[in-house]
Amino acid sequence: MNITASWIWPADSDGRGFNLCSVFRRDFRLESVPASARILITADSYYRLKINGQWIGDGPARAYPEHYQYDIYDISCYLRPGLNLVEATVRYYGCGTFHQIPQRGGFLAQIELTGPGQTIVTDGSWLAARMPQWVENTVKSSIQQAPLEIVDASVAAGFDWKPAAVVCGAEEGPWRGLHPRDVKPLSRRECLFRRYVGGHRVAKEPLVVAIPADRLLFPGDTTVNHCNSFPVLIAFTVESPQSQMVHLGLENVKVSVNGRSALNGEVSLKAGSNLLVAAPAQLTGHRPNYEIAFPADAGVSVRNFYNGGEGVAIVEFPELAGLAEDIPYVWANAPAAERGAAFSRIVNAALALRTVEEFLGQYPAARLLDRAELALDPHCAFQWREPFPLEPGDVENPEALIYTDGDCTTVNPAPGYDIELCYDLGEQNVGFWNFALFAPAGTVLDIAALEYMTPDGRLQHTGSNYRNLMRYICREGYNRYSSMRRRSGRYLFLTVRNAAGPVRIQLARLVESTYPVVREGEFNASDCRLNRIYEISARTMKLCMEDTFTDCPLYEQTLWVGDARNEGLFAMSVFGAYDLVRRCIRLAGQSLERFPLVGCQVPSGWSSIIPIWSFMWGISVQEYCYETGDLAFGREVWPMVCKNLEGARSMIDPETGLLRTLAWNLFDWSKTNCDHPILLQNSMFLVGALTAAIELGESLGEPVEAFRGQREELKRAINAQWDARKLAWPDSIHADGTVSEDASMHTSMLALLYDAANPEHVAAARANTVTPRAELIRVASPFAALYLYEAFEKIGMADEILKTIYRDYLPMLRLGSTTVWETFPAALNTGEFPTRSHCHGWSAAPLYFLPRLVLGILPAAPGAMKFRISPRITGLEFASGARPTIHGRVEAGWERKGNELFITARAPAGVELEYLENDTHTDLQVYFNGKPV
Repeated sequence: MNITASWIWPADSDGRGFNLCSVFRRDFRLESVPASARILITADSYYRLKINGQWIGDGPARAYPEHYQYDIYDISCYLRPGLNLVEATVRYYGCGTFHQIPQRGGFLAQIELTGPGQTIVTDGSWLAARMPQWVENTVKSSIQQAPLEIVDASVAAGFDWKPAAVVCGAEEGPWRGLHPRDVKPLSRRECLFRRYVGGHRVAKEPLVVAIPADRLLFPGDTTVNHCNSFPVLIAFTVESPQSQMVHLGLENVKVSVNGRSALNGEVSLKAGSNLLVAAPAQLTGHRPNYEIAFPADAGVSVRNFYNGGEGVAIVEFPELAGLAEDIPYVWANAPAAERGAAFSRIVNAALALRTVEEFLGQYPAARLLDRAELALDPHCAFQWREPFPLEPGDVENPEALIYTDGDCTTVNPAPGYDIELCYDLGEQNVGFWNFALFAPAGTVLDIAALEYMTPDGRLQHTGSNYRNLMRYICREGYNRYSSMRRRSGRYLFLTVRNAAGPVRIQLARLVESTYPVVREGEFNASDCRLNRIYEISARTMKLCMEDTFTDCPLYEQTLWVGDARNEGLFAMSVFGAYDLVRRCIRLAGQSLERFPLVGCQVPSGWSSIIPIWSFMWGISVQEYCYETGDLAFGREVWPMVCKNLEGARSMIDPETGLLRTLAWNLFDWSKTNCDHPILLQNSMFLVGALTAAIELGESLGEPVEAFRGQREELKRAINAQWDARKLAWPDSIHADGTVSEDASMHTSMLALLYDAANPEHVAAARANTVTPRAELIRVASPFAALYLYEAFEKIGMADEILKTIYRDYLPMLRLGSTTVWETFPAALNTGEFPTRSHCHGWSAAPLYFLPRLVLGILPAAPGAMKFRISPRITGLEFASGARPTIHGRVEAGWERKGNELFITARAPAGVELEYLENDTHTDLQVYFNGKPV
């Protein structure tokens, strides 16, 4: 498509602020509906398109600015004779996320009408206006995601429509290489609540002081690196009506009151003025928003003692402030550590100050912030909620929201309290929240979602810095809204606040939005537990598929490159989704324009590398090409594969011959200490990536001898580190050359998987993998368990995979999980809760292995041209199912009857099937497609 449209933005905005929201519109007349019509559309950072009031779609897909994408919609069915209106609401985030690298606000569209031969492009003829109901000064939803969504529909101001300003031509601004979206647009499907869980009265929302230090110190910055430093002291007086003990809600801060540190948030206030001093809990990190919340019933107010106003003061230390990429990573960044130590001394002294006079004596000048400059965080009211039982008459007909028959749920005012209702979707889901209600002006509706509640009703917030909530402030009368951001959860909490009269909620539902999966994979076995494990794994994958694979649908929604290797295997086994696999590989490969190795999450404001993720990316390229036979794509990304390995080659330590890097050396959420330059697991994955490159290169006819040589050198270096005393490899070598005393099962299983172990070490490595000794660090997550399963299969112990799947996934079933977890219990510090993320795509390994093992569908040739059918029947009576291929479904089923085993299989035309015996068929008469074998 020849793009003649221009990027536009409202003329009264420079497009570089935080959390901007603008609306663009253009009307045009048609004598008749054209034979075909389509629109090309994109924006920085997000758009929602409507035509004649109909919701068409949201976008764009995530992309690097140098490789920006646009969406194309067929809009013929939305047009009508006469006047037509195209309208787009556009958000510019103005901050770093793990999904975009925002440049400035911009919108571009081009409508092509066949028949009239008319082209309508974004230019100065479009009208533009800032959305007056959009509240800009919020906190971010999380470090990974966009700013929190607050809409104040009670604002009476209308749109101030003016001709849009042209920013630049299509290819003249920061968005280069414009090309069409290379993956299907997301689906939309309405989902209703399954049941009403219950309600509460809740305490009025707290008084919150939220300091957005990143925006204050570095306005316009869109990085989100751990090594960024935001050194500020926060100071104000707390005016208390009486002497009292108060429990503060604290986020990312240390606090003292009148010179006494707050222990676990508990502070003693005297009647009158109290000096509060706060500082970041740590100087560097992903959490630059500093918050202090006072319960409403404390009756306190805050004052800026510098000028007597209602705001607060901050003292800045510019000599300690800075922005820095996380290469080297935090543990290896000496300047960041020095800044942290220096600031810690300042903080300790400041927290000991007891009076306003002492503080002013130390810091006579400060930056004064009024209330309007503090960020808004309504999530605090939910996170630190204080629930009480409902009283008769508080809520009428709460079950009405389960249906769409027009009945309303009525929430009546409860003086001194707000009202909270909780609904269960029946399973975790992800999408947009859509609601309608009749309410007095100024009524607040907060909608929050959680993945998990304990059986006795305790709520699990996914960490204190993840705000899975939006706020809507009502206009008088009828209100209807669909949220502008996808959110996930199973349990939805609707909290009605500040209602001056009855509130009638007409509808509340989730508009599910995911990659439009087609369920080609099937699995059914005589053990219903395996069937359920397969189902919750498939649901997890669906929820972790957007315009890319994502780690989880709730708190990150991020394309983590290592996660995507796992997810690509899983998705190809149940959905196909080959376009999504291709897109993730290509998008991650583009990060090599910025980094020596493929970045760990892309595209992102976080500049960071996890070497193992980089090598998993290389492995995923070969796996995709083998599965699909798509050598054209292999040739497209081959230069990226080579560049990634060249980057690794430059990091080989001349003394040990192993990979040495000051990166985030993560593999598993295990107890392995990753804060060292040489991790043996890094080098083992590099062996795997070199092997994958050799196999891919051979299929492409590319020279690979150099890679063979590098692989053999690396294997010799790995085996040189074998500890004969421990019969294992050490986990790491420290910066001073000290060899770690820690050893894990990970290195042994990886050495077996990637053929890195010398023959004399294989037996011990095998024992470490199958029956690890107590002193070996164990696998802690289903993510790393995939590699354990692969190692089991490699050494001919496939039945161990099924045993381990039962062991690892049955605890999820026992708790009624509808998705699979990020970690095994106790791997992370989640306290009373079984895991952190309850829906994590990297954990869906049963989707890959149950068809391979129980159905026995084993790819045996590139491009899915041949399969061997070799079901493992241990402990089962029957099984049947299918897995997708690029040619169509391969189906297999079997049933054991006494000493006879009947196997059937079917494949698309041209795909060869072959029976393969395994040890579970011993002493059985086997029939394959009706014939004895």
